[in-house]
Amino acid sequence: MGQIGTRRGGRGPAGDIGRCAAGLLALVAMGCAGGSDQRVLTRHDGPMPEVKPAGVRFQPGREREMGPPPYEYIRILGNAEPGWQWGASAVDAGMSWEFVGPRPMSSEYWSGQANAGGRVNSIAPHPVDPNTAYIATAGGGLWKTTDGGANWSALTDELASLVGGAVALDPVDPEVVYFGTGDMKGGANGGGLFRSLDGGQTWVMIGTTGQVGTRINSIAIDPTNTSVIHLGTNGGYRRSLDGGQTWQTPLSGSTWHVRLSPVDPMVVYLARSNQGVWRSTNGGSTFAQLGGGLPAGTSRIELAIAGSDPDRLVAAFISGSSSVGLYRTDDGGETWIQIGLGTPAESFCAPQCWYDAYVGIDPTNPDRMFVGGVDQQYADAGILRSTNAGLSWAEVARGPLTVRVHPDHHTIAWGPTGIIWEGNDGGVYKSTNGGDTWQNLNATLGAALLYDIEVHPTSVERMLGGTQDNGTPERTGPSDVWPQTQVGDGGFSVIDPTVTNRRYTTYVYLSVSRWTNNSSTNISSPDWDDDPVNFIAPLVGDPNAPQTLLGGTNRIWRTLNATQTGSRPTWTAISTDAVGAGSTINAIAVAPGNSSVIYSGSRSGKVFVTTDAATWADRSAGLPSGQISDIIIDPAAPGTAYVSFFNTSGTRVLRTENFGQTWMNMTGTLPSGARTGSLEVDFDLPVPVMYVGTGAGVYTSRDSGLTWVKDNDTLPNVNVTDLQIDRANRTIAAATYGRGAWRADLLAGCGADLTTTALAGAPGYGVPDGIVSSDDFFYYLTEFGAGNLAVADLTTGAVPGQAGYGVPDGVLSGDDFFFYLDLYAAGC
Repeated sequence: MGQIGTRRGGRGPAGDIGRCAAGLLALVAMGCAGGSDQRVLTRHDGPMPEVKPAGVRFQPGREREMGPPPYEYIRILGNAEPGWQWGASAVDAGMSWEFVGPRPMSSEYWSGQANAGGRVNSIAPHPVDPNTAYIATAGGGLWKTTDGGANWSALTDELASLVGGAVALDPVDPEVVYFGTGDMKGGANGGGLFRSLDGGQTWVMIGTTGQVGTRINSIAIDPTNTSVIHLGTNGGYRRSLDGGQTWQTPLSGSTWHVRLSPVDPMVVYLARSNQGVWRSTNGGSTFAQLGGGLPAGTSRIELAIAGSDPDRLVAAFISGSSSVGLYRTDDGGETWIQIGLGTPAESFCAPQCWYDAYVGIDPTNPDRMFVGGVDQQYADAGILRSTNAGLSWAEVARGPLTVRVHPDHHTIAWGPTGIIWEGNDGGVYKSTNGGDTWQNLNATLGAALLYDIEVHPTSVERMLGGTQDNGTPERTGPSDVWPQTQVGDGGFSVIDPTVTNRRYTTYVYLSVSRWTNNSSTNISSPDWDDDPVNFIAPLVGDPNAPQTLLGGTNRIWRTLNATQTGSRPTWTAISTDAVGAGSTINAIAVAPGNSSVIYSGSRSGKVFVTTDAATWADRSAGLPSGQISDIIIDPAAPGTAYVSFFNTSGTRVLRTENFGQTWMNMTGTLPSGARTGSLEVDFDLPVPVMYVGTGAGVYTSRDSGLTWVKDNDTLPNVNVTDLQIDRANRTIAAATYGRGAWRADLLAGCGADLTTTALAGAPGYGVPDGIVSSDDFFYYLTEFGAGNLAVADLTTGAVPGQAGYGVPDGVLSGDDFFFYLDLYAAGC
């Protein structure tokens, strides 16, 4: 949320800004020319640079990951909708949401200035129809194409969870689709296993998280008995013999993959975390560990079996960021040999093996193999192909005659007629010639993983959104297509309200860039390089001074001259690391109307407040434990603020009216299980309306947190990472981690809510409380009887739609009374 703004948590630079990492070319955006001083102010045009940072950033005494978000990173963790049932939207909050993009993210640098759609974890091509395929996206659920990838449709917006881990089709009836939720690579939980009998139109849950685990990575269906379902999950190897009615756990412990012999489905292979490769010859009832040349078990194992040779398998053993080795068996697992030695395949997934890796074997040619890793330009490999059973390998993800395939590769699958489908952080690609060339299929995929949304303060159709691995795309008008501004990983942004095309974007670890039109300048401070800092660190603008920015590490930094040219702006630490309370800053809020009033919230759950931009007071007494997710300040009363926590139960939303000296619990009926990752408040109504973004949609409260109402089916059940209200146009925008950006009109005022009590003279008499009750009705009767035009004169006529309806006319009549009756009956 927050334009030049009233709060926040943020991220990194113009283009892929990194630090000088060993073995890499200098990163243009940071000015790391060879061993040159990183403090040099640099500028470039367009979303450069030419190289991506390595998997880690080296700093004095420590490393920082510069690739994907850290495992189980708090901002990417959604939640399954509490009490979910297919087709039964919880309660309609009275809002209508519309998708506003990006679909796609255009001019995406790492896609060869082409389209990106969002991370794809798993693909299931139709076995007969070459134009039909299903893709499981990391946060946006399951999508389907029936025209070869030209058009994609979301199928699962109203499932309990949209965190996609695996998709599979029934081998006998491909209209039967299985969708496994949860992301083992990223560490985000899902909501179970779902099945559709009609090609994805309707769904039922056939496995709860208790039955099948919270992260499903692999699904295999027995072609001779489709009631037998095998799963590889973080909860172990799970099996159902009755179509999902009941579940067994023959082996516990995280299981990455389940592979069935193509000629005998009673032969089942498992790739088990830290346990190696296991084989069953009785359909999964019992297993034996395979050796014969394999190394000891590692944290991750990728496994593939040849469709035309049941004795050939390939396994990649992975330990953290490194590849231990690639192994092949030609006798069903009895003996193994290491392949790829001395070739890029030896370390194909480094330095992000925990995140980017797959192995695949052409189903019609067992000697044709593929491995997917990171990207050849800044790591050892992108997509490698072997045509001689792994003896030699060649890069096929890029070249002078190919479409540039986006980095960070996660899955490969084969459809009929030899079509190869490939999924990565940019979306989905296909090859119709064995990997020689690739087609970008992301023009209509709207699965962007957004951390942040910024709405332009004077141009309602303009927005910025920071994304996972697809930079910061910018909506420049009423279109779903968002051209990329900054490349790499986008973070929180700030828009200058005084200069139309001046924007500030962030890359990971608080690398800050200033943009004017399409040119950017790095304005980060070298003074915070040694500070602990979040992967996605907060950056906010001062709502009272457009040239002032604030950023958070383990302390609060501020520049008063962010627009300075010729030299780097001056950043000053306006707090000590006490505000970090032994951790780092998640959120910052500056009071509208008073730049000296600032609130901060940390990973350790501490709130600090200053009223002079210098002296900070710990205002954490009365707050729950957990990480703070957001802070909102009342524009008319800087002592009034709201805070939310990333928690899934207990107290999650609170309000203070005295600068945090005391806090009131506003959580009310917000259901247990709903993680409050973002917060907004509409202060323009008599009773402020609160909006919270959860791991599965938006909830609203119109009665000061007593009751909360969930969104309807116009908004997907997706992780809502950020909210921003456009107060001038009375709209609210939502950033989601998997379904892009959405927008809705704010809720209207509650016309029948007139008082807190019907007792004249009592506290609260004539003061709305966000609740419609008999007190409101009797209050209206009293004021109507007293002839109080200010309260009781509501309309000129009592017929809806006619001229004067809802327009006071200076006269009290029965029309006003019946008009109020209609308002009262409608409630809020």
